[in-house]
Amino acid sequence: MASIKLLLLLFIISFQNSHLFGWFHVKAQSSKFERDTLLSFKQNVVDPLNSLSNWTKITPHCTWSGVSCFDNDTTTTGQVRLLNLANLGLNGFLPVVLCNLTSLQILDLSNNRFHGSILGSISNCRNLKMILLQVNKFTGSIPREIGYMSELQVLDFSVNNLTGVIPQEFGNLSSLTYIALARNHLHGQIPREFGRMQNLQTIQLFDNELTGEIPDSIFNISSLVFISFANNNLSGNLPKNIGLSVPNLTSLYLATNNLEGEIPKSLSNISSLQFLELFNNKFQGHIPPYFGNMKNLTSLKLGLNDFSSNSEQISEFMNSLRNCTQLQVLWINNNNLAGNLSSTLANLSSNLQEFIISENSFTGPFPHGIDSFPNLISLSMEYNRFTGTVPKSLSTLTKLQSISLFGNMFSGEIPDVFNNMKQLSSLILGHNQFSGRIPKSIGECKNLNWVYLARNKLNGSIPREIFMASGIVYLNLSQNALCGPLPTEVGNLKQLTKLDISNNQLSGNLSSSLGNCIVLQKLNLARNKFSGPIPKSIGRLASLEQLDLSSNHLTSQIPEELGSLQLLQKVNLSFNYLEGKIPITGVFKNLTNESLRGNNELCSINKETASKLGVTQCITTKTNKNKSVLLIILVPIASAILLIAMTGCLVWILIARKRKKNATLALYVASTTEITKAYA
Repeated sequence: MASIKLLLLLFIISFQNSHLFGWFHVKAQSSKFERDTLLSFKQNVVDPLNSLSNWTKITPHCTWSGVSCFDNDTTTTGQVRLLNLANLGLNGFLPVVLCNLTSLQILDLSNNRFHGSILGSISNCRNLKMILLQVNKFTGSIPREIGYMSELQVLDFSVNNLTGVIPQEFGNLSSLTYIALARNHLHGQIPREFGRMQNLQTIQLFDNELTGEIPDSIFNISSLVFISFANNNLSGNLPKNIGLSVPNLTSLYLATNNLEGEIPKSLSNISSLQFLELFNNKFQGHIPPYFGNMKNLTSLKLGLNDFSSNSEQISEFMNSLRNCTQLQVLWINNNNLAGNLSSTLANLSSNLQEFIISENSFTGPFPHGIDSFPNLISLSMEYNRFTGTVPKSLSTLTKLQSISLFGNMFSGEIPDVFNNMKQLSSLILGHNQFSGRIPKSIGECKNLNWVYLARNKLNGSIPREIFMASGIVYLNLSQNALCGPLPTEVGNLKQLTKLDISNNQLSGNLSSSLGNCIVLQKLNLARNKFSGPIPKSIGRLASLEQLDLSSNHLTSQIPEELGSLQLLQKVNLSFNYLEGKIPITGVFKNLTNESLRGNNELCSINKETASKLGVTQCITTKTNKNKSVLLIILVPIASAILLIAMTGCLVWILIARKRKKNATLALYVASTTEITKAYA
């Protein structure tokens, strides 16, 4: 009996060892298979950064760059769980061999250069929970087979060149929480089947070519947090149920479509909403006052629509926003809104950063309470009908980066309040009735790059302090009553691309420092009183495309250097007092009479060109050269002859005087002798 038990024990041990050996053998084979799969992937992609250099046969594949394996489950230990190869510059087709990694759950190939089609066989990766292929160069349509990957939770194909329609089979992805197909070329409608993805939290379809109405089934997904359908061709009205079943929605981006109608009242039920962007559509009616129910609202963009309102309605809307204490961005620009905002602006949140109300029909004085917004970054009020002066309280807006009051009827002086606006980059006050001098404090805005003060009634000289803001790219002071010279400090503007000070009363010589504005593209000094020669230094402006110096008092010759500017396309030097030869190179080859008329002393060496430009023909260069040589020879000879003649005349005069003196003496002696004889 003991021997039987011993034999039985030995058999059991032998069986277990055999089974254990088999298990290890299977695991080894599986490990080798996964390693070979990854090596096959490596062979089929281009790796310009050599990021996969440690993918070799002599190292365990679970230690390779971007590879992560299971390590705590005896059934999957050593099998690839995650493949993260993002941002490596890899190039090639999407290798379907990766689906041989049967335990692969996360595949991240984003931000590479993979191209070609996404094959339907990718659906063989049955255990994939996350597939990230964004920012590549994939083309073709999205395979409908993906709709049967039941484990999929995250899908991102955005920023590729995908075409075709969104497969309705995606409605089968019941586990999906995140889908991003943005920035492709997808067309067709948003599938109604999306409404079956009841775990969906984020849906990004922006920047495509989608059409049709937004399915109301989408707004039955209570788990939704983020929706972006912006920049498509969607049409129709918003679903009436839009705010009834999405209590967790924080972001709704529907901008730049063809949506129309009034905003459904149910939208006000989404109290969790923080970002609402409906701008650039065709919404109509007055802006409802119930936005005040969205107390968490941070950004509200309703601009570029067909909303309308009277003074009472706009006041009601603005007053309702006092409940939105977190509001930072308010855009209601480019609508048909009217009314007086003078007493409602102060009701907005002190957190306000962007206040954009341009291109409406608002009236009255500058809205009261602008100093209530210490965090204001952008103030845009252009193209309205505001009147009166601009308050000095603007000085409290120390974080302001952009201010535009363009196209109103503001008057009085521009307040000298820019000392503390160190972050100001854009100052647009043109097309108003401002008078007085340009504030010197503008020059203390060291980040300033855009200055537009044209078409006002500004007078006095251009303050040289402005040119201390050396980052200015665009400067337009045209159509004012400015006088005095153009300060030499203009040469400090090394980044200036456009300078327009035309239609003023500026005078004096043009400074050669203009040649230091080395990236200048457009220079307009027309209709002033500038005098003296055109600076040759303008010929150093290699980027110059347009030059207008017309209707001034400029004299002397046109600098030959202007003909060497290869990018110069338009030149207007008319109505000055220029003289001499017209250059024949560069832009001057194709000039017309319009560009040079009113300069009666100009001439052309070419007879046909002279006729076309309405000027006289110059004496040829050869004749001029011979005349110069002849003058060089004749002048010294003539001078020598003149000197000899003058010397001869002087000698003759001296000899003549001596002879006369001798004759007189002889006569005197003779006369004396005769007198003596007479008395003797």
